[in-house]
Amino acid sequence: MLLESLLLIAGLVLLYFGGDWLVDGASRLAVSLGVSTFVIGLTIVAMGTSAPEAALAIISTLEGEPSIAFGNIVGSNIANIGLVLGIACFICPLMVRMQLLKREALFLMISIMAIAILGLDGHIARADALIFLTVAVAFNIYILHSARTTGPLQKKPSGDIIAGYGRRWRHLALLSLGILLLVAGSQLVLMGAVGIATALGVDQFVIGLTVVAIGTSIPELAVSISSACRLESSLLLGTLLGSNISNTFLVLGMASAIAPIGVPVEFYSITLPFTLILYGTLIAFMYRKSRLDRKTSLILLVTYALYIILLMMLG
Repeated sequence: MLLESLLLIAGLVLLYFGGDWLVDGASRLAVSLGVSTFVIGLTIVAMGTSAPEAALAIISTLEGEPSIAFGNIVGSNIANIGLVLGIACFICPLMVRMQLLKREALFLMISIMAIAILGLDGHIARADALIFLTVAVAFNIYILHSARTTGPLQKKPSGDIIAGYGRRWRHLALLSLGILLLVAGSQLVLMGAVGIATALGVDQFVIGLTVVAIGTSIPELAVSISSACRLESSLLLGTLLGSNISNTFLVLGMASAIAPIGVPVEFYSITLPFTLILYGTLIAFMYRKSRLDRKTSLILLVTYALYIILLMMLG
C-alpha cells in the first residue's frame, strides 16, 4: 500500500499546482479583457477550480470506476462549503452582497436537488447528462449576459495583475500547463485511491467522498484563503458557489455522458441530508445577517466534521 499512498500524495501535489496555475492564468487573461472579479470568480475561476474534479471524473469513468467520479463530485461540493468556506470565514468574516448572490443561492439548491431527483432510479443516465450540460451552458450564458448588461459588479483588481495584450500568450501557456498537471494528477490520484480502497476494504464511494474530494478541493481552498485575507468576499463566494454549480451540472454532466453513473443509497441516507444542512445554513446566514462570521464558520466546520466521522464509521 506504500506505492498507492505515494501515488495519491504525488497526484494531490500535481492537482494543487495544476489548479493554482490554471486559475492564475485564466484569471489574469480574463482581467486583461476587462471582466469583473465577481464574474471571474463565478465563471472562469469556478470552472478552473472544478478542473481537478472534471479531469478525475472523466478519467475514472473511462476506466470503469464511476463510483470514484460521483463520490468525488458530491464530496467536493460538501468540502467546498463545510471545510473551505468554514476555514475562510474563520480567518476573516465575510460581508455578503445578497443582490449578487440570490440567483447563485437558488442554483446551488437546484443543483443538489437535480442529482437527488434524477438519481432516484439508481443512476445518472446519458439522457440526464444532456439536462445537466444544457443547464451548465444556460447558466454561464445568463451570468455573462447579466455582467454585460449591468456592467462591472465590483472594482477590478489592482493594475499590477492586468496584463497587456503582448502578455496574453503567457497566460494561455500557464493555463495550458495547469490543465496538463491536472490530468496527470487526476490519473495518479485515481490509481492511488483505488489501490488504497482495495487494500483496506473501504468502499470506493467513501474514498471519493473523503480523501479524493478534499484533495481536489485544494485549489478552492487556496483561492478562498487568499481572497479572505484580501477581503475579496465577492470573489471568494462567487468561486465557491460557481465551483459547486459547475461540479454538478458541467462535471457530472460530462462524466455521465461518457457512461451512466450509479447513485449509491448512501447518497440519500448520508450525503444528501448533510449537503442540505450545509447549504441551508449558508443561505440562512447570508439572508439574515448579510455576514458570514466565526459563528458561521464553527457551524460549517462542525457539521462537516460530523459528516466525515459518520462516513468513516459506516465505511
